[in-house]
Formats: sequence, structure tokens, C-alpha cells
Amino acid sequence: MTFSQLGIDEPIVRALEANKITRPTDIQTKAIPHILQNNRDLVAIAQTGTGKTAAFCLPILQNIDLKSSHIQALVLVPTRELGQQVAREFFLFSKFMPRVFTEAVYGGSPIAEQMAKLKRSTHVVVATPGRLLDLLERNALTLAHLRYVVMDEADEMINMGFKDEIDRVLEQCPKQIRKLLFTATMPADVKQLIHDYLQSDFVEIRINASEKVNENITHHFTIYPKGQKLEVLKSYLLERKEQRGIVFCQTKLDAKRLAKQLAGFAVTADAIHGNLNQEMREKVMRGFKKNRINLLVATDIAARGLDVKDLDYIVHYDLPEKPEQYTHRSGRTARAGQTGDSICFVRQEEMREIKQLEEKLDIQFSELHVSVKVDKQPSPSITIYLNMGYVQGFDDKSLKEYLVEEAGMDAANISGIVVDDEHSHFVVSQKYEQQIFLNLKGIKLSHRNLKLWIKE
Repeated sequence: MTFSQLGIDEPIVRALEANKITRPTDIQTKAIPHILQNNRDLVAIAQTGTGKTAAFCLPILQNIDLKSSHIQALVLVPTRELGQQVAREFFLFSKFMPRVFTEAVYGGSPIAEQMAKLKRSTHVVVATPGRLLDLLERNALTLAHLRYVVMDEADEMINMGFKDEIDRVLEQCPKQIRKLLFTATMPADVKQLIHDYLQSDFVEIRINASEKVNENITHHFTIYPKGQKLEVLKSYLLERKEQRGIVFCQTKLDAKRLAKQLAGFAVTADAIHGNLNQEMREKVMRGFKKNRINLLVATDIAARGLDVKDLDYIVHYDLPEKPEQYTHRSGRTARAGQTGDSICFVRQEEMREIKQLEEKLDIQFSELHVSVKVDKQPSPSITIYLNMGYVQGFDDKSLKEYLVEEAGMDAANISGIVVDDEHSHFVVSQKYEQQIFLNLKGIKLSHRNLKLWIKE
């Protein structure tokens, strides 16, 4: 089966071929003809990484009335990253068409700039629910001419607490428009959404319905000794330093701290989490996609919305709270028919959670033994000096807290702190030298550039 045989016009097929996409996936094969030829609503249930975006993007592009300057399609997404990715696919696949205008709008970016862009001709809007409501309340756009509304990653939007916002958006949409809902799982709230807003005769498509997790993913766990979690991770990553992956942490602080602990390590890492502003998030993602960074340390906000090609592995440094999170995290690898590894870091007492994941997701874990090289020669201590002291607001306690927060240090590994008026020093193992210098490089405090040095 080809895209042409599915009914996709030649200019869009040319754009697909330019992006080295020649064969439709299962969900594209089933969804595209329905959206092109049928007026009934659609519910598509398929795993992450199966090509859902193109499944709705291509037929919507083909059906856009380019003579009209009104918004004709709305795509609701859970995260700004997914919004950017979806908007990019509309742009790429319309390369050889008369100009199709797509705007992505999301929180964390200046709303005034988005309002200005929406004053221009716009055919497709890709939006997070909260930001869309803000724009509607400011009369920055109208949904009056809408022909399609897509709920992409509907289960994740629900998981992230957007149910009320989705309700409010759908209530403002014209009643007779086509509603296309894409989801990886079918929790009760998604079923309720379908019941409340989709036509009763909607068409349902299921891809690999019995398969809850991509079968191309190999599942492992490793049991780490107390106090050696970071060292076990480093040993695991050393074996894969030429590969690319994502390490998932439970909280923003955990992700930030772990990325700092890996500074100067053989694998180049950076963190993405909810505390980063939009500019920093985009900078990190550009570095990751262009291979300047080969390890992303992330919270679950990044479990959806990231579409990075050729990820080799996923590490669950902290176990997910729900089985659905494991599915979404792991689904970042083994995309588009490729294979990938997913590994959970656990303590012995957490093995019951591995068993629960096996039962609920119908998958099988195997133990992966990660050997940690013990350094028989302890690293000598060094004294690091800095040009900050009491005048800049530091004392013994706050300097240690600062090193823990900004340099990723463990408080127990810092000793011999001495703080003077405008200078301080502290003692650490030499093995932390590069980590500290890299993390504190370029920092400015109290109108003074932070400088570090080691006396010969």
C-alpha cells in the first residue's frame, strides 16, 4: 500500500518522499481513507510512535480550503513540545502545496507574540488547552469556521489535568465539525469525553489492540546497592556512550540534580523539566536533536510530545507512579519499527512493582547485571577557592547548600568550608573537580562573575 493508493494527492506525496517517508504505517492505512472520505467522527487507539500525527495531518492538509483565510483545523495537544512537533509536520508535509499557514500556541511563550501571529491568515492551530482558552477569552481567534478538531494524545491531556479545559474548548466548537480523537490508552475519562462530545456512530480504529506496549522494546531491571545508584547509572551509560537515550526522574529537582551530577561525564547530558523557561527548553531540545547532547534527563512532562528519531534506550531512574507512565516513557524508543531498550533502576524491595508492571502491561522483564568498577585508589582531596564570601551573602551553611543545588554535589562529600568576606574555599575529592567547574561556569552572583580556582 502507498500513500497515493490511500488517496493522498501528489504534492503531499512528494513532501513525504522528501522526508524519506514512502510507506504508510498501520494506523495511517486505516485512518487516512476514513478522514478523507467519511463524515463520521473517529477514535483511534494506537501506541506511541506508530505515526498518529501523519494519520490526521495528511488528510486534513488535503481537505484545507486554501481560498479561505479562516482557521479550519484545531489540534489539541498536552505539551508545547508535541505542539511544536505537530506544527512542524504540517509545515513539512505542505512543502509543495500552496502556502498552508499553521500556528502553534502554548503556555510559557509570550501571549502577545502569539496573538500578533494569529492576526495573519491561519488555516491550522495547534494548541495546548489552557493557552487556547486564554486566546479565546482575548478574542485573538475564532473557531466559528472550524471543520476539524483533533484531540491528540487524549489520555495524556486527561492525565495532566486538562479535562475541564478540553470540555470548555469543545463546547465552543461548532456542533457539526469532525472530531478526531487519538489515544494510546482508554481510561474512564477518555471514554466519558467520547460519550459527551463525539457522534454516537463514531468509527473506532485499534492498532495492535492486545499489545499494550510496543513489542519492539526489550524490558530490563537492575537492582542497585544502597548508595550506588548514580555509580550504577554511570556504568550503564559508559557501555552506551555512543548511543542516545532519555533518563526519567520523578521530580524537577531530581532531573536538574542528576544532569548536574553527570556534568563532565563521558555522556553529554542536559535536563528538561517544568522549571525551564521556553527559550532554555528549546535550546536543550535543539542540542538533543542535533546530537550535541546524547542524553536527556527528563521528568514525565517529556514522556509525551518528544519525537526524537533513533533513541536507543530509556532509563527509569525513578520508577513511574502508574503503568501508563511506563508505557509513555518507554514509547520514546523503538519508534517507526525500530528496536529499543527500557531499563528500570530498583531497590530489592521495589521488585513487587516490576511484577505489577509485568501483570498490568503483559510484558516480561529480565534482570540486567550492571557491574560497577570500584576505584581501589581513592581520589585525593583538593581545595577549591572562589571569589565569593560573606559580602555576597554566603556563610558555611548556605555555601554548602549552593554547591548541592548548583553543582550537583552531595552534602556529605563537601568538607573544610571556610568563608571570608569576599573569598571562600572548600574541600572535595578530586574526582568532582570537573563536575563543579562545569556546573558553575559563567554564573554571576551579586553583580560579580563567579570565579573558581585551585592553588598549586
